[in-house]
Amino acid sequence: MTTPRLTDNAPLAIEVRNLSKHFRLYSHPLDRLKEILLRKRCHQSFAALQDISFQVTSGEAVGIIGDNGAGKSTLLKIVAGTLSPTDGEIVKQGRVAALLELGAGFHPEFTGRQNIYLNASLLGMIPSEIQEREKDIIAFSGLQEVIDRPVKTYSSGMYVRLAFSIATAVDPDILIVDEALSVGDQRFQKKCVDRMNAFKDQKKTILLCSHSMYQVNHLCPKAIWIHNGRIRAMGKAYEITAAYENYTRELIAQDKTDKLSSLPQEVSSSPIFVSGISLNGEKGPLSLRTGAPLEVTISYESTNSEPFWPVAGIRRNDDLVCHGIGMASQQDTLPLQGPGKGHVKLHYHSLPFLHGEFSVVVFLVDGSGIHVYDRKESAPFVIQAPSSWNIEMGLLALECTWETDP
Repeated sequence: MTTPRLTDNAPLAIEVRNLSKHFRLYSHPLDRLKEILLRKRCHQSFAALQDISFQVTSGEAVGIIGDNGAGKSTLLKIVAGTLSPTDGEIVKQGRVAALLELGAGFHPEFTGRQNIYLNASLLGMIPSEIQEREKDIIAFSGLQEVIDRPVKTYSSGMYVRLAFSIATAVDPDILIVDEALSVGDQRFQKKCVDRMNAFKDQKKTILLCSHSMYQVNHLCPKAIWIHNGRIRAMGKAYEITAAYENYTRELIAQDKTDKLSSLPQEVSSSPIFVSGISLNGEKGPLSLRTGAPLEVTISYESTNSEPFWPVAGIRRNDDLVCHGIGMASQQDTLPLQGPGKGHVKLHYHSLPFLHGEFSVVVFLVDGSGIHVYDRKESAPFVIQAPSSWNIEMGLLALECTWETDP
């Protein structure tokens, strides 16, 4: 089986083959002893990673995204060499520096200066190299006034500042960062991003785990989405992060739906109702690009002669209402009237959405616009993220230009 590769025709920096990691979970501390003495299984096995395979080429920056508990940190620890896999293998080329959980590689009783020597030696530097770079490490961290205090007195942000300064000062071939950029003040985060960009310019390999899709898009051309211990998707960062954000919105919407579904539901017996909704002539899910047209065909049926109006809106899958329009807003338009069947069309000439999953919600209302006869929702349509999404943020792609004064 060929290991999935994010970029072709370049030397490999990291190769992960069929990697799995299982942890033993014990209900009670004594169960460990019982298992040894009685030679009887007293634990449950938890699969943190299952059959992970990918390749990262030299000089590539790759983002690792996913929910808490998905296995991202476990994967990075194995790549860094601080954790052994249960199955599979990993091959790395060059020196590796990693920023993992807070305080890793530090002794709380040692001063910041002493921890520079401890941590840098763990990363493979010899004392003469550490001494040569000590001033630069302290200057970059901005901890000159507290560098001779025990690190147990440091805040979490100070820990990360010192750890990042050491890890990037050892001049690694592979830099692994696990959520470090989420800690610390804005000024130091800017310094971190600048240094990581400099590493990219030097063709060093970067693995960045982050919950900030903005950071992943701007720092990493490629991304891997870990879900329940497996690779759910990998490829271009703007496509993977857009898919992940869409997934999280679906979860938010599902939570709301679950709460509403527990309430008593009324059975509609309306004399005027929506009998169908099609999008661009299709009943099922639709895939579109930013700027594509959308034709909404609303089929209706009425069993009486009361006038009524159709109202339609575009809803994102987290219940954000993006647009709404009634046919009554169009000049010189008469309301629909039964009895009988018919259909009406709504034309969106160019959808401005950058990415996401949406649907069209249709209402049939009476002449006053207050009473709702019926409500129906279309099948979803997905806007694929454009390649510009790593530099253009938000919901909409709006036409605009920048201009500078001469």
